[in-house]
Amino acid sequence: MKYAKIDLHLHLDGSLYLPWAWETAKKRGVVAPDYTFDEYYHFMHRTEFKSREERMTRFDFPIAVLQTKEDLAAGIYHLIETLAEKDMYYAEIRFAPQQHMLQGLTQTEVVEAVLEGRAQAKKDFPGVETGIINCMMHKGADAHTNWEANLETIRVTKEFLGKGVVALDLAGFENNGDFSLYGPLFEIAKEQGLPYTIHAGEMGDGSHIPLAISWGASRIGHGIDSVRNPEWLKEVVEKQIPLEVCVTGNTIAMYNRKYCDHPVRKLIEAGVKVTLNTDNMTFSETDLINEYSQMRALGVSMETLKRCAQNSIDAAFCDEETKDRLRKKMGFI
Repeated sequence: MKYAKIDLHLHLDGSLYLPWAWETAKKRGVVAPDYTFDEYYHFMHRTEFKSREERMTRFDFPIAVLQTKEDLAAGIYHLIETLAEKDMYYAEIRFAPQQHMLQGLTQTEVVEAVLEGRAQAKKDFPGVETGIINCMMHKGADAHTNWEANLETIRVTKEFLGKGVVALDLAGFENNGDFSLYGPLFEIAKEQGLPYTIHAGEMGDGSHIPLAISWGASRIGHGIDSVRNPEWLKEVVEKQIPLEVCVTGNTIAMYNRKYCDHPVRKLIEAGVKVTLNTDNMTFSETDLINEYSQMRALGVSMETLKRCAQNSIDAAFCDEETKDRLRKKMGFI
């Protein structure tokens, strides 16, 4: 697909190269030495969850193989290698540093390892450019549960901003506790001069969307439930807040619904600045070519897909020089 080149919403842990992850899981004792690849594959793609909250726990399995500097570097290296094989031009890969401290690494050491793997991949696969987004996490009963860890993520993001890290995010199970309690974290991020996106409007009733906008989010991760309320949708359109839409991730992979049931076409028709992304390439068994192809199958025109790709470049957290380089590669200028 001509325009399937820019992915702004791509989770490292949900997009691992499975043969490497399987071998690493055996080596690190995450699974038994005789655990077969087929068993690993099927467990990664299991769907028998009782709730969306339980479904989020599936990330614990791939995260378990990303607990050493060596494995963090290798994990992102293989992901970028996969992107290069798919002829991608640019991707913003996100992950939560605080999730990778089970063997004693600090958040600083975690980010350093990821950037090391990214740097090696940049040498070996120069055709694809990448930026790292550090995620704060919804964990526990409410925002206070891991407040200090999230503050540390802000600090680490500031430390590495412009050195491979491009932005901050808030991810996890969106419905935990009072969402408004996360607001002060973004006030701090704003004071630190950090750009940020926020997961909002993927789960629940969508009321987190206006909060994310009020906190100054440059983009919103998913944001699809804005269609539930005319005022929310109006605000997204009027302020031209780009939505990081992940169609497969919010259909088959998470909600067990059909592509035609996803509100992406309603968002486009309403004038939302839609970007198309993969979310979790491994979990969702997708890539950006599939995302764009599914939109064509739903009757979305090539001109509209071109606009979505242009939106992605406009909304990217990279510098203007990189954006212009991407526009030239895409034939937009």
